[in-house]
Amino acid sequence: MKLRTQATIPSRLRRAGRAGLLAAGVALALNGLPMAVDAMMPGLFSSQVQAAEAERRPPPEARQSETLSRRVYERIEKVMELRDADDYAGARRELGEVRALFDQGRLNNREKQVMFQFYANLDQLEENFESALQNYLEINKLPNLTQSDREQTLTQIGSLYFMLERYQDAINAFNELLAIALEPDAQVYLRIAFAYYSMEDYASVIEPLQTHMDMLRAAGEEIPYNTYNLMKSVYLLLEDYPKAYQAIREMIVLYHDEDDWIQLVQAAGALEQFDQQARLYYVSYVGGFLKNEADFRNLASILSNFDNPYGCGKTMEKSLSDGVVEATEDNLFLTGTCYRLAREDARAVPFMERAAEMSDTGEKYFTLGVTHMVLADWQKAVDAFTKAIEKGGLNNPGMVSIQQARAYMEMNRYDDALAAARAAARDREMADQAQTWITILGREKERYETIERQKRELAEYYR
Repeated sequence: MKLRTQATIPSRLRRAGRAGLLAAGVALALNGLPMAVDAMMPGLFSSQVQAAEAERRPPPEARQSETLSRRVYERIEKVMELRDADDYAGARRELGEVRALFDQGRLNNREKQVMFQFYANLDQLEENFESALQNYLEINKLPNLTQSDREQTLTQIGSLYFMLERYQDAINAFNELLAIALEPDAQVYLRIAFAYYSMEDYASVIEPLQTHMDMLRAAGEEIPYNTYNLMKSVYLLLEDYPKAYQAIREMIVLYHDEDDWIQLVQAAGALEQFDQQARLYYVSYVGGFLKNEADFRNLASILSNFDNPYGCGKTMEKSLSDGVVEATEDNLFLTGTCYRLAREDARAVPFMERAAEMSDTGEKYFTLGVTHMVLADWQKAVDAFTKAIEKGGLNNPGMVSIQQARAYMEMNRYDDALAAARAAARDREMADQAQTWITILGREKERYETIERQKRELAEYYR
């Protein structure tokens, strides 16, 4: 029997905040919940199995003054024989004779109860749950049921309502059961919680679910992981992030599930506890709980945001080397950028080069050229700027030409520098700055040529 559940929400929570956690991480939170709920259903709503097992035994001795007459008892024995032989039609024919006595008003209350129980049992075996429900409702109308029979009947009624997706009726039946039960069963509260969940009345799930968990704790029983997971998921759906965060922390202590570590990180982000999120991400990294590309990228970004760009670069480099993170343009560029921010420009270059080769525009070649300039590798800077211009798609092509002019100037190649500056002057936005550089380069060229001429004259003089 499948429990209708909330649609799975995409898996990963983003640092961006609360909207990201609800949109992506209920995810992680709810990702396994439908299957988990289904797995719990046989033990919670197995009315068919319970009824079948109960009815396969001979009818117990009546606790009331009324008992089964010999005629009814013999018919019921025949019904059980035929049912156990899977001859349900034959069992119904025999039960029909008992029904005839009922229609004639010749059955006492105990006999009526047994008749309806066997009709309900056959209905459940044939998966006719609506009819089974009606038979249990008839039993519940009978006076003088024993306490045990009344509780079992209400349990069956609530379970059948749930199977028929009549969740409010199921809740009403279970509440009626709790009102009369001498020793309330913790599982009944869990059934009520699931009914509210199926109705998407998430706020009403919490109280019965919490009661169920408290009763298990009081009895010294272990709370199943799926029960905690339901509580966590409900808090996330209600956007009660502090309580969701606490629930996840408790789950980590109790079960140490790797996915919960990741979700704790994401919940910290939803609470805007970014320093705590960074620490939790690092613990998850050291513990080996990060599994996919998004996890490693998030860790790298957080490290960079918290003034640890070197850690960002190392994380991305190792992830790329291990094959956990794909060597895409963005991932390579992020790695190079982190190393640049850490002033590890030489380590940034290989990643910048690969990203620039993959890019559709020349922007990343421009960044590569600037990186080479920081390293005073002027020819490689010129080459990168040339590729940037050739590839095109630049946000500010005039600036690329000016930077190229500066690189040429550092190599005392003033004619090439002036050509690059004049190219920059053709960009209207950079015209004034380019003209300034043309003037500077003209003076520097004249000064350089004067010095070179004097060197030659002095060399000739002292020859």
